[in-house]
Amino acid sequence: MWSIIVALLVGAFIGYFNLLPPSITPLTNKFTTAGIVFLLFLMGGQIGSDKEIIAGLGQMGVQAVLYALAAIIGSVFTVKILEVVLFSPPKKKERGGGR
Repeated sequence: MWSIIVALLVGAFIGYFNLLPPSITPLTNKFTTAGIVFLLFLMGGQIGSDKEIIAGLGQMGVQAVLYALAAIIGSVFTVKILEVVLFSPPKKKERGGGR
């Protein structure tokens, strides 16, 4: 678990300080997407090969869908709040006494 957190923090540090070579920077989005697709493929393969999960799919299907929807909605909500708090431009003060 710690290796995942450390890797994420190192990546964030490298990205924040623009330490990647300019030739690699445009490719980061494609690498990220390819990595996520590969990870989901492997997870699907692991789930599909587990007979216990497949047998209980009907039983836990509704609950799994509800958990997934709650996770998605919570994630989107959290990202929107953090986007406003962390990345909104500073408000300019208006000067009084003008026209």
